[in-house]
Parts: sequence; C-alpha cells; structure tokens
Amino acid sequence: MFQTGKGAFAEVPLKIQIVSNNADVCRQLKRLIDSHPGWKVVGAIACDKAITGSPIKRPPDVVIAEMSRLDASMVPFIAALRDKSRGSKILASSHSQDSRLVLRTIHAGANGYLIMDRAAEELAAAIKAVTAGGLYLSPGIAGLEGRRTLETAKRKTNVPE
Repeated sequence: MFQTGKGAFAEVPLKIQIVSNNADVCRQLKRLIDSHPGWKVVGAIACDKAITGSPIKRPPDVVIAEMSRLDASMVPFIAALRDKSRGSKILASSHSQDSRLVLRTIHAGANGYLIMDRAAEELAAAIKAVTAGGLYLSPGIAGLEGRRTLETAKRKTNVPE
C-alpha cells in the first residue's frame, strides 16, 4: 500500500511479466491476470529476449515463464531467467506433468510450476502461493509421494524466496 496525495491509501499493483514464445498463450494469460483487481501485466516478452542483455532494472513481482513443452532446455532457461530478474518469483509453466523435469525446474530457480491446461483454474492460486513465499505445484504433478519429494527438494535448495 502507498499513500496518495489526498491522504488515502491505495494498493500497489502486483506486477506480472509473461515470458512465452506463443502469442495465444500470452493473450490467454493476460486475460486471466487482468481479471484480478490489483494485478497488472507489465510486459510480455519472447523467451530468448528474456535471458539476453542486462538484468532487469525494475524486476516484476512475478514472472510467468511458459514453454510449449517442458524438456531439458527449460532448466538452463529458468536459471538464466532467475539471474536476470533478481527478486521476482518465477512461476514455470508448460503442458508437461513429468515430475523429474519439474523437480529440475524447481532446482533451477522456479518458485512454482503450473500445468498450462489448468491455467484458468489454478493461475490465481499459483500466483498467490509464490508471492507469499511458498512453493506451488499443480495438483496434477506426480502423486502424493512425488509432491512430497518436490516440496522437500525445494526446501533444501538455496532458491531465493
């Protein structure tokens, strides 16, 4: 919150950046984010542009990093994105439910993982969880044992909260 010139208080909007190579996904995520009062999309950028150049001067509160499919290339991408956007929470997203790759993504610096097929239902919960300092994993990720393994791994890593 901040004080306005008239003495009233207003909420500072939650700044969210979308990183994706898919324009349709960017529009879908922007529409979902815009439906929440107090949330603001501050930019949408292609994956390759997000990790080149200098660190972001004013990092957003949350970066949603969407990739069409989760494979080994997302791991170094998330690590590079973490370096460029210090202080931001990173919510990785793709269509994959492979718990091994999700675990590697969390180790690389993601604060959460959202299955894109569930974005409409889960995006708000995911953003709230990571901004509160928690770990978010779509319920479709692994079984209960797999989720415990991922949550334990997150606590043991030195990923910035």
